[in-house]
Amino acid sequence: MTAPRPSWQRLLLATLLALFALLLGATLSSLLPEAWRRGVPTGMGYLAPMSYLITAGCMALGGALAGHRFVIIAVGLSVALWTSTLVMLAGVGGLQPDGASPLSQVLRGNALNMLLSVAAATLGTLAGARWRDQRQARSAPAS
Repeated sequence: MTAPRPSWQRLLLATLLALFALLLGATLSSLLPEAWRRGVPTGMGYLAPMSYLITAGCMALGGALAGHRFVIIAVGLSVALWTSTLVMLAGVGGLQPDGASPLSQVLRGNALNMLLSVAAATLGTLAGARWRDQRQARSAPAS
């Protein structure tokens, strides 16, 4: 029987697997029917329900591996990925004719999407951690 991994190794493994799963999920989502990938227009920009499901599933994997401690990492990953996306979109947007910052324009159109993505990451992690806790409780010897 192998010794359990130290805490930091489980967190690192969970982080790497969640990132890989996100990349794989984003790649494979292009194979889904167009109707499933289409964004839902709202007054605050487009929402991406399939993206939320993929995010929740990938972060559930991290939660299942590392437990509740993975929540802060899942939120951090989601915010970091969104930050890089928003900065890239603002750079592509160039200067606005009204002099407004392109980043504020991009943020305004994606704030709800970002918030829902972070919520999906949190809920996915908590679901994975709960599954892990239940599995460990079932396999624990009765005293």
